[in-house]
Amino acid sequence: MTRPLGWVTAASVAYVAGLVVRAALAYGPASIGSSGELPVAAAILLPSILLGWLVAVRAPASPIGPALAWTGALPSVVFAVEDWGSSYHTAYAWPGARTVEVAAAGVWTWLFLGFAILVLVFPDGLLPGRRWRTIAIAVPVWLALVNFVIATDIDNFSASPEPERVTGKPPFVLPAPLRAGLIVVAMAGLIAILLAVGVSLVVRYRRGRELDRIRLRWLMCAAISVPVLLATSWLAIAAGLPGEVAYLGFLVAMLFLVPAAIAVAILRHDLLDIDRFFGTTVSWLITTIVSAAIFAGVVVAVDTLFPRQQRAGVTSAAFVTALLLLPLFHWLHRGVGRLVDPDRTTAIAQIKDFVRRVRDGQAEPEQIQDVLRKALGDPELRVILQRPGQVLDLPAGAIPLSTSDSAVGALVLGATSARRIRRAREAAVEARLPIEVSRLRLELQDALTEVRASRSRLMAAVTVERQRLERDLHDGAQQQLIAVGMRLRLLQHRLGATQYKEIDELVESLEQTVAELRRIAHGVRPSRLDDGLAVALRRLVQDSSVPVDLVVPELQVGEGVATAVYFTVGEAIANTLKHARATRISIEVEQLGQRLRVLVRDDGIGGAQEGFGLTSLRDRVASVGGSLTLDSPPGAGTSIRAEIPCAS
Repeated sequence: MTRPLGWVTAASVAYVAGLVVRAALAYGPASIGSSGELPVAAAILLPSILLGWLVAVRAPASPIGPALAWTGALPSVVFAVEDWGSSYHTAYAWPGARTVEVAAAGVWTWLFLGFAILVLVFPDGLLPGRRWRTIAIAVPVWLALVNFVIATDIDNFSASPEPERVTGKPPFVLPAPLRAGLIVVAMAGLIAILLAVGVSLVVRYRRGRELDRIRLRWLMCAAISVPVLLATSWLAIAAGLPGEVAYLGFLVAMLFLVPAAIAVAILRHDLLDIDRFFGTTVSWLITTIVSAAIFAGVVVAVDTLFPRQQRAGVTSAAFVTALLLLPLFHWLHRGVGRLVDPDRTTAIAQIKDFVRRVRDGQAEPEQIQDVLRKALGDPELRVILQRPGQVLDLPAGAIPLSTSDSAVGALVLGATSARRIRRAREAAVEARLPIEVSRLRLELQDALTEVRASRSRLMAAVTVERQRLERDLHDGAQQQLIAVGMRLRLLQHRLGATQYKEIDELVESLEQTVAELRRIAHGVRPSRLDDGLAVALRRLVQDSSVPVDLVVPELQVGEGVATAVYFTVGEAIANTLKHARATRISIEVEQLGQRLRVLVRDDGIGGAQEGFGLTSLRDRVASVGGSLTLDSPPGAGTSIRAEIPCAS
């Protein structure tokens, strides 16, 4: 048997032995105590024993199992010793009852031992250092000293049987000054040791890991109920209830709620969001106390100012208290949250501040992943956004994100636990706005990408169709019209003068038709581009009546891009010649990474307005995924800039 299980077994034996002794005294001839008291005491102490076994089996390396078991076993032994000593006053006194009665006068001090040791070793053993080992040893030694001082105090002895008095003379009598000094030292030392035990929790909380702090909050949350129920017990006694009934809630808190909270802290510390629960509990406790003080203060004030208006005083107090209750609670809850749960409070504050900055346009919603990583302390956290029609393959533990009518995505944590998942869910609720905006912007980006791709495909198809149309015009209709014209010329030489003139007019009409077809074919796709974009631009600027400075490298770009650049330069030159009154034109074409930049500038009068030509040109540039900008301040010339994505 391992050592923790051995200690738990010993505690169980002591618990049962105490019950057996009390049962023999209660139901035997001595009839010590009431018949119904023993089952109640056994039921109240049993949870500590059972929880001690549970912790010892589930966490055998933890000292909490034995400490819990002895917390329930020691009261059973103490009560048995008191009943044993009480048998001295009956006709059926047990062996050594007189000696046990003397010792039992101060045996109640041993009730502190289990709780003191439990606090010292919670949650993972004694704090390091000689000081804490000394305190752990001093607890039982000092309890024994206090027991001795009380047992030998002459004031505890009486010549006749009296309640809570030992009959007869003390075994020995100490000098009065020595006895008084010993009592002061013993009680002061007991108080100091118990305070040191409580201080150990504060030290452990300040120095401990996050896990230790969470477990300590479980203990603190349950421990709050002890003084509250103790005060309630005092009020119940003042109201006339018997002590056995009044102290029942206090005993339940001491012997059931606190051990249960400790067991949960060791075995399932993430069962509940204890930080939030603890903060809410403390806030309501303080709110209740302050509200009661406000109520009493208003009643006293009204009663003092208006002695005959007691009912009005109660009504006014109730109204004022109700008016201040919720604002007071919310204010206290925020303050207590910053103290007992600073991580959650800070995380929520960071997310709310980010949401505010997104709403004000000071931050981009796509930064939400970095904000959540920092707020939740999880550098591996991922925000996965779901596109329409997409089915996400999420890992286990992922937190789904959804709106009222659709799935938004999921939150994937780097390290999962029940506590982390609860915190992440709460953070996701606060960050709902930037997450939803990010998803909508992602959908919009996908839609724009698809539009650009579709437009590029359409432009490529149009370019192919233009090339086919140009070939058809050149090789088909144009050649046929030229052939008809040649045949008419041959026929013209065989006919007379009258018919000659008519045929001449027909041939001239055919020549004009061919010229028009050539112009149309040239507009569909400039034939100059057959030799490349650079050559086409050099030939284009040769026709300008204004000097042109052209800078263009040899480029290999797609047909659609080349056509868009050619028409951009041609339209810019045409506008300059018509409206700008310029003396010089500058044209620069350069490739910057995956983009082609075209800049056409003149030194004309400026003030150009975007008309049909530039609008059509802008649409042509946009059809290949580019953008066009016009800059034409009055009196400072005109600049047309086009940037078009292209393959290098």
